[in-house]
Amino acid sequence: MNNSDKAADMMKRGFLCSQAVFSTLGEQLGIDRSQAIKLATGMGAGISGRGEICGAISGGIMAIGLKHGHDQSTGADSRNKTFFLTQELIEKIKVKHGCYTCRDLTGVDFTFPEGIRQYEERNIAEKVCFNVIRDTIETVEELW
Repeated sequence: MNNSDKAADMMKRGFLCSQAVFSTLGEQLGIDRSQAIKLATGMGAGISGRGEICGAISGGIMAIGLKHGHDQSTGADSRNKTFFLTQELIEKIKVKHGCYTCRDLTGVDFTFPEGIRQYEERNIAEKVCFNVIRDTIETVEELW
């Protein structure tokens, strides 16, 4: 099973898109899977259900930061590379899917129970989220 399918499968098993992407990519970079899952929790459903930037993309951004981010105050080159790769990721997803926010991708508002119900009834995970997860994993792996 490739990494993009592995991440989509995690979401099928009840994990959030952000958890699936970050833990799958993070595992390649040596971060403990359980820690990665916990770290990415708040990014799911567009940052804690607010519908902002897609959680899968947020997970990808976190992985880019883990690989290329700087950990010293003089790390401008690392910071700039991280910013560039993050911008590339967002643009590639935007080109492929027309947008990059959870609300626009799914068409639902997760801040209300009605939105959660619509998400489940319309099978949006299968129609939208699994594809965005796969595309995010593949894009990040191409960018590395």
